[in-house]
This record gives sequence, C-alpha cells and structure tokens, in this order.
Amino acid sequence: MQAVVYHKPYHITLETVPDPKIIDPGDVILRVSSTSICGSDLHILHGLVPELIDGTIIGHEFMGTVEEAGSGVKKWRKGDRILVPFPVACGHCEMCNRGLWSHCSDSNPHGTAGGIFGYGGYYGGISGGQAEYVRVPFADVSPIAIPDEFQDEEVLLISDVLSTAYWIVDVCAIKPGDAVAVFGCGPVGLMVQRCSLFKGAERVIAVDHIPYRLAFAGQVNPGVETINFKEHDDPGEVIKEMTGGRGVDVAIDAVGFEAEPTHLAVSAMAGLRRLGMPDPPGFRPEDQPAVCSVSAINWAVKSLRQGGTLGLVGVYGAKANGFPIGDIFARGLTVKCGQALVQNYTEELFRYIKEGRLRADDIFTHQMPLSDAMKAYDMFANRDQGCVKVILKPH
Repeated sequence: MQAVVYHKPYHITLETVPDPKIIDPGDVILRVSSTSICGSDLHILHGLVPELIDGTIIGHEFMGTVEEAGSGVKKWRKGDRILVPFPVACGHCEMCNRGLWSHCSDSNPHGTAGGIFGYGGYYGGISGGQAEYVRVPFADVSPIAIPDEFQDEEVLLISDVLSTAYWIVDVCAIKPGDAVAVFGCGPVGLMVQRCSLFKGAERVIAVDHIPYRLAFAGQVNPGVETINFKEHDDPGEVIKEMTGGRGVDVAIDAVGFEAEPTHLAVSAMAGLRRLGMPDPPGFRPEDQPAVCSVSAINWAVKSLRQGGTLGLVGVYGAKANGFPIGDIFARGLTVKCGQALVQNYTEELFRYIKEGRLRADDIFTHQMPLSDAMKAYDMFANRDQGCVKVILKPH
C-alpha cells in the first residue's frame, strides 16, 4: 500500500509499505477513505516529537470502511463505515473507566502516555492513517458508525480538530457572556473560536500573524475580532486594552510549542533542532537548552483577568523554559491542558452536525489524492495558496 512515512527531520516520503495485518483479535483493518494533515503533523515533519523512528507511518485524522475484523471484534463487520478518534484506548483500564481516554494505561507499551495513531514511539509506536489501510486496535471501543448519507468531510474532523476544540472549550467552562481570546487561526484555533461562540461567548478575539488566516477566521466565524501580533509589541496588552483593562475570562493557546519565538536564544536553539542538529555532547536530555517557544502562553496569560482560565490545546512536546508560573500563581489562574479526551465528545458532536447546529467541513481549503501528499505537506507547511486544511483521498 501507499503511506506517508517519516525518516528524519524535514524528510517524509510517500512510499510503498507492507499492508497492515491483524495482530490482536480486537483489531480491524480499515480501508481509509479520507485522511487529513494536522498542524501537529508539522511537529513530526520538523523532528520535534519524542522518539520518532525512521519508518513511522504518520497521520491521526482518518476514517473509512472495515476491510477485515479480528475474531474478537463484536461491533463491526466488513463494509461498515467508521470514524476513528486519534487517541487509542483499551476501554477497560482505570484511566479509560474515568473517561481519561488519551491517558489509557494499556494502549502504549512504554506507559509514558496514552497511545496515539502515527505519533512515534513515545505515544506507542502505532502506525498512522495517512495510508491506504490502517490497523485499528481495540476497535470495539472508540470508533463510531457514520451513516452513508454524510460526506467524509462533514464528519472527518470529529476524529481530532473539532473534538479537540470542543473539549478545551468545555473544560475551560466557557459560558454565555464570556470574553475569550484564541491564539492561533489554524484549524484548531478556528474550531476553538467557533465552539466558543457555540457555547455562548459574547466576545471572541483571535490572534495570528498570517493575513490570509486572520481573514479566513473572520469569514468562517462571523463576529470574531482579529489581531495581527506582528503589528503590536504585546498582543496580550492589546487585548487588555480592548476589554477596558479587565482582560478576558478564558485565553486558549491553539498554537503550541512552534509558536513564533520572541526570545533570540529560543529562536536559535529551535532553529538548530529543527534542522536536525545533534544535541551537544556530554549533556543529559534534561539539561538541553529550550527548543520550545512559549510566546503564545505569555501573551495569553497577560490577556487574562484575575482568576481567569488558561487553556493549552496546542501541542507541547519539548522543554519549555520561561513558562510564566509566577504570574499564573500570583493572579490565581487555572490551567487546563493535555491531549483531548476525544471519545467523550464524538457522539455528541456527530449529533450537532446531524442537526445542523455545528459544522467543521468549511475549513477544508484543499482536497487532494494521497498520491499528492508531498505537495500537500509543502503547501500546508509553507502556508501557500491560502492553505488552511487539506483532506487527502487514498482511494
């Protein structure tokens, strides 16, 4: 089959690899009908995700039809159309029983974090879905059935982007009348803005520095106010001024550790790491210099009112020096963060889409065959041709 494969920083390829096989009786083999490129896939491209192994098949937003079911699978049979959440969950461990699906104890043999499709050894080494076929473990637990009357693009982003956005908005307890700042106008940021409005936020302020993404945010999320941070010294202070000195109730960082660095040393170290430069000899991993920008976090903290809530939904997978813990403590801020608990929201979100109350398909700006995956990555990574989100069709 054809699949997108990581080899080293800035080197991924589309190549022929062996078809996946049933390993456990609870597995299904899925024939992928649609997959997409996520912003966190760019962290993989840049070599910034822990324990990335040469030969890893990447991709964690996908859906399709069951090609083969293991002998222990009770819920699915060949031909069933299903959507698969990105966290891999066993459904029976303590974490799963608590609804903490992305922290499943049994989906990752390393035990460091819950398993994630296509995200390297640190997250279980489970092959991803930017491929013609993918093995789905614990298939009776997380996937949901999708009726044939729905187009893939209408529901695909329940697998990650829409669920991730809805989860952070929910755990940050956004309610009617709230003022919200969202840092980032990529796919997750756009959905965070939309879900904030869906929850009744009175004011949503979006921050980015890419003009077409700021314009797109205003287009697909009417009523959202936008700030280009390149035009201001400190967008956090600008947001304070916009709210009469009060600050917003909730600020959400939808960018993560590849936010535009504002510290020269961090920028230099991040640049070296992204080019694949080895760590200095004689240093333990915990002694390495920062390779993570926290500019979005610092701005978000400044934008908040006393006792407000900071949501971190952009991925942070590297050492982040300069985290503003003093300000967070002194001002009594609450922090919500982590890999989204997607499985808690999939059925609810599908119902909202079915009822016409919420949508996510309008952020797809490009559709391409899987054979053009390398062109799609170039376009997405380089922010070319107004690219916001690409859907790939393997078949």
